[in-house]
Amino acid sequence: MRQRALLEPPLKVNAIDTTTGPLVTKSLQLAWPAVLQAILINFYAFNDYLFVGMTDDHAATAALSSCFAILIIQYTLTRIIPTGGTTLIAHYTGAKDLDRVARVFRSSMSASLLWGFVVAGVSLAGLDWIVAVNNASPEVSARIADYLWVLLASTPAFALMVVVDGTFRARGNMKVPLTLEVASLVLNTFLNWVLVLGNLGAPAMGIEGAAIATAISRLLPGIVGLLLMLRGHLGFEVLTNARALAWIPELDLVRRMVRIGFFESMSSALYGVVYIVLNRMAGELGSAAQGGLGAGLRGIEWLGFAFADGFLTASVTVVGQNLGAGKPKRAWHGAWLNAALSALTCQLVGVAFLLFPQELSALVTSDPETLRYATEYVYIIGWVMWAVGFEMAFYGVFTGWGRTEITLLVSGLTNILRIPLAVLLLFGASSFVSGMQWSIFGVGSAPEVVGEFSALAWVIGSTAVLKALIYIVYMARRRSL
Repeated sequence: MRQRALLEPPLKVNAIDTTTGPLVTKSLQLAWPAVLQAILINFYAFNDYLFVGMTDDHAATAALSSCFAILIIQYTLTRIIPTGGTTLIAHYTGAKDLDRVARVFRSSMSASLLWGFVVAGVSLAGLDWIVAVNNASPEVSARIADYLWVLLASTPAFALMVVVDGTFRARGNMKVPLTLEVASLVLNTFLNWVLVLGNLGAPAMGIEGAAIATAISRLLPGIVGLLLMLRGHLGFEVLTNARALAWIPELDLVRRMVRIGFFESMSSALYGVVYIVLNRMAGELGSAAQGGLGAGLRGIEWLGFAFADGFLTASVTVVGQNLGAGKPKRAWHGAWLNAALSALTCQLVGVAFLLFPQELSALVTSDPETLRYATEYVYIIGWVMWAVGFEMAFYGVFTGWGRTEITLLVSGLTNILRIPLAVLLLFGASSFVSGMQWSIFGVGSAPEVVGEFSALAWVIGSTAVLKALIYIVYMARRRSL
């Protein structure tokens, strides 16, 4: 009883209840810390490019680009259970049901860690195959293996971080995750300086050191955040008298979490798979094209994604809490508000891409050829950042709603469309069939390239617009969630 008394009221530490009060204020209060956190997360990739770039190992820079899609797939598989847990915790927070909040959290944590070990084991067993599908040179492939084995082995640590971060956000507490992210990024920067470059007596480990730095620094938010929750910082009772037994996953809750998280994660995984194929095609233009595509997308475009990710996070919380509170009309208004704010802020970033594409790209690559490709990509994508904002905010809406099968149908299938479009533009209509066979299945040899690198950027940009328009039409036909 003493512990329960200490945990009242339910939302006592910097937590936002979105079921009452002005939605604009609540959305902005949720979004701005999430935006800052997403920007900080982007700096992990920036740090890798920055410190690895200081080694003048161009093969390592190309390897970082090639690993981007693989890490997306690993991350999306890792968060299948945590995503569903975040949605359910937001619903039960809106319903003011703290007992179910605690039960969902415990089941999400234990099941996610178990799943993380499974993903790590399977990924490491197939590491050689994962490296081979990148269609990279032997030198680049060796760097890919050095980087990936560390991060794949660290999957359980990422699982811990995702569960803790999602729980804070679902409860409406954005400031603690942001604070932890700042500390984590400082640690990441320091560890990169030590391990990549070989300072303070440490050996210069290059790209492998960057992976170790990322793994250690991503573990920090999870551990500290969990300790804060155990002390009652989210207003619900994490521990019970049953202690160890309470952490055994409840199969019904896990099933519900998996149903929500599976479709969302498969949609994101398809994005990663499609990027692997696009990166494979870029390899036919040379390693500089591969590096430029990755530098533009992972190093620079993700600055715009950070704003969209902030409003995606706000959408999950606003929609989830209000549906849990039985306020579907308010949830619908919150969905549109976050989508509009996301599109506006993303396009403001897009203006910077249009005005300073080369200057921005130069922050993540110094190789002249790689810089040329990255600059071209950043400029083209700058025209459609509004669409990225719309898509990601609505993505969060359907996640908070628990209707993630819709995100798979819209985002997932539209992402798949990028492959035939890219094959058509890069290899030509006469080589379409052989180009599809080579790109997807590795059958035969790559057709002769007849298109330009810009084709890949235009395919990514045009399909982003298509996804945004489909979401807008779907939501416009509804009046509540």
